Amino acid sequence: MMMKRFIPLFLSLMLPAISIAVSLQHVTVHDPSVVWDPESKTYYIFGSHRDNAKTSDMMRWTKVTVPWATASSSNAANKDAFTTPQVTTVKKGGVDVSLPQFNAVNWSAKGGKSYNVDGNMWAPDVIYNKVMNKWCMYLSINGDSWYSSIILLTADKITGPYRYQAPVVISGFKNGTEFKDTDLELVIGSQSTLPSRYATGSKWGDRWPNNIDPCVFYDEEGKLWMSYGSWSGGIWMLELDENTGLRDYDVEYSLTGTGNGITEDPYFGKKIAGGYYVSGEASYIEYIGGYYFLFMSYGGLAAGGNPNDYNNGGYQMRVFRSEKPDGPYKDSNNISAVYNSYQLNFGAKANSDRGVNIFGAYTDWGNQTKGNYGERSQGHNSIIAAEDGRTYLVYHTRFQNAGEGHQVRVHQVFQNKDGWLVAAPFEYTGEEVKSADIASSQQVSTDRIPGTYQLLIHKYRLDHTQKEAAKPVEITLSADGKISGGATGTWAATAGTSYVNFVISGTAYRGVMVEQTLEPKDEKTIAFTGLASKTGVTAWAYQTKAATGIMTMENGQWTMDNGVYDLQGRCVTSPQKPGIYIKNGKKYLLK
Repeated sequence: MMMKRFIPLFLSLMLPAISIAVSLQHVTVHDPSVVWDPESKTYYIFGSHRDNAKTSDMMRWTKVTVPWATASSSNAANKDAFTTPQVTTVKKGGVDVSLPQFNAVNWSAKGGKSYNVDGNMWAPDVIYNKVMNKWCMYLSINGDSWYSSIILLTADKITGPYRYQAPVVISGFKNGTEFKDTDLELVIGSQSTLPSRYATGSKWGDRWPNNIDPCVFYDEEGKLWMSYGSWSGGIWMLELDENTGLRDYDVEYSLTGTGNGITEDPYFGKKIAGGYYVSGEASYIEYIGGYYFLFMSYGGLAAGGNPNDYNNGGYQMRVFRSEKPDGPYKDSNNISAVYNSYQLNFGAKANSDRGVNIFGAYTDWGNQTKGNYGERSQGHNSIIAAEDGRTYLVYHTRFQNAGEGHQVRVHQVFQNKDGWLVAAPFEYTGEEVKSADIASSQQVSTDRIPGTYQLLIHKYRLDHTQKEAAKPVEITLSADGKISGGATGTWAATAGTSYVNFVISGTAYRGVMVEQTLEPKDEKTIAFTGLASKTGVTAWAYQTKAATGIMTMENGQWTMDNGVYDLQGRCVTSPQKPGIYIKNGKKYLLK
């Protein structure tokens, strides 16, 4: 089944207006895709249903309107904007060949009698094409029964107007001769009838993708790629032509696998994740610190809380990585992002915990994310390794008790010592630490780490039908490297770096420790974020009270030596009087 984006924007108005010391300004944009415009030195996010916003600092967002263009208008209506492609020919084998005059609106209308494109412009991704000198928008025109397409629109400026160029990839040609309206024959050659592998009827989604949710990126060699798909037959990838922004019609894909287990197809390209109708959509790929990281959102995008509808809620970002842009993508437990059979992969009834759980629903956290406004169903994210040396995770979130209202959040992201991504526990509020600083400098000195903390474990299999959310427990980090309280274990810092490891109940979390702000107040804290690679579970912690630096010692525990001094600096061979003493540079309270 196809997960629909019902996004009642008016519900976002129910969220609280907060007067904040760090001056965060949130916006409502569903499926935010982030891109940097170097000319204006501005970040833009493009979202579903023409919701867009911009910021210069990743903290204060304002809405932006981006128009469509046609041959006769620079502010065209939705119903007119995607009907007549501007590009009529492409190169294949060095020869100009004709493209079909693909009407994206009419194609999607095949899925239902009352089709309206106004509610079906989903999840655009915008990138600057260096060869074309154009801003390229890849937009999903969604239709029921898999009658969807991803089309290319271009503009001279990031703010538009964007004009429809041509389709990039089309889904749903499962019956009769309707494939003649697509570019299928341009790719695989002339066909008298629909090839049997595509003649799936109502079972299309068991094998083939629903062509929405594009992500377009350049690899480190300068090649242009697009991943796409939602639930159904999984996430697929095509190599694009850098000269046109469309698919590269000279790149051929072999038919690999059979039946619903096909993993490579001459038309759809290469499957990189999902399949067999497991949940998973909103692929986003970014090259960070030696790896291509694949983000996906598992589960249903709604807020949850409906025991009679399991697919209502449970949205959760999962992470895989690869050394190559087209995979294979695997999680921290070396499990492939591609499924070879159906598995329920989200919620309390899940039988598969695949993909690093960078974080999920949580509440009672800090000053802001609590009560009715605990975060849940976070997802459809983008991520950017920005030119300022930081990496930002941008996502939309719903809330614990705010209906389907949603807002955009931005968290800074770091790599732990194993190269896996870990997200800062609080929103980005202008922290100066950069990605490269983690391995080369100690942002929090070891003597500042001991103290009282809130610890939150982002476990899998939260019961979204009951709006379950992860909650923190109080722990104490002692100067001797021990963890006690609501969880027990040990901690250790790597001197000269920001790498810190927690071992909690026998599970090792390799992470980083930095300073953050407890938004919305301008209140600084020490924050930890780490990943347990063997389980894919992440942990967050933040300091609520620093240790005094004084350890307790019972009378009679002293060894007989000359290394104990009182506060006046006098050597005390065997302290008997209760008070504070110094030994080996540390303070002890003698009871």
